[in-house]
Amino acid sequence: MKTISFNFNHPVKGNAILSPVNCHGGLCMRLKVESSKDNSLEIPVGSCKEGKWKLILDWEYDGRIFSHQEDFEITKPVI
Repeated sequence: MKTISFNFNHPVKGNAILSPVNCHGGLCMRLKVESSKDNSLEIPVGSCKEGKWKLILDWEYDGRIFSHQEDFEITKPVI
């Protein structure tokens, strides 16, 4: 399964939004996410179709709100 991986120095529990870069509505995927015991986080992107995507990750820790955004691309596998 394809994933985007993160390693944090604290626990993470929050929301991830995956959307095509040129999204105009209903194609966005919303996920509840939680890091594992070693504070690593895997966000599955296997259901994303080929193209450019944006990830927005929001979480709260120690009374503070954090957000991370990044663009990524899903390409056809090379055979």
